[in-house]
Amino acid sequence: MRLLATLFTSFILLAALPACTVIREAPVAENLRAETETEEYKLCRDLLICFIKNDASGFVKKLAPENAKLFTEETFRKTRKETVASLGEPVSFRYLTTLEFVSLKPHVWAVRFRRTDRTGQEEFFSEALFRVLTGRTKEGEVLVLSFQIQ
Repeated sequence: MRLLATLFTSFILLAALPACTVIREAPVAENLRAETETEEYKLCRDLLICFIKNDASGFVKKLAPENAKLFTEETFRKTRKETVASLGEPVSFRYLTTLEFVSLKPHVWAVRFRRTDRTGQEEFFSEALFRVLTGRTKEGEVLVLSFQIQ
C-alpha cells in the first residue's frame, strides 16, 4: 500500500512540474549581440587590438588619466615583453563575457598566444584570460580602470 501511495504521489508531482512558471531570459546570442554593441565592449576590444599590435601609445591613451600616469608607454613595453617571454606572442582574442557587478563592469576575454619550441620547429598555442574593469564618469564617459592577464 505504501509503495502505491509513493508511486501515486510521484506521478502527481511529475505531472505538476511542467506547469511551473519559467522566467524567460534572452537567448545567449541575443545577449551577446547586445553586449558587443556597448561602448565598454568597443573600448576593451580596441585596448586588446593595441596590445596585440604592440601599440604602446594607443594602449595608454585608452586608460583612465590617473592610470595612464602610472602605466606609461615604457611600462607597457616592459610588461608586454615579460608577457611574450612567458606566454608567447599574442595573436588573437575573443570576447567571453561581462560579469555583473555594482557600478563597474568586469569584462573577460581570452587572448591566444603563439610560441615555438627551442628548436623553432614546432609551434603551439595557449590562451590566457584578459580581464578589463571599466566604469563611467558622472558625465557618462567610459574609462578603463584596470586590466590583468591571468
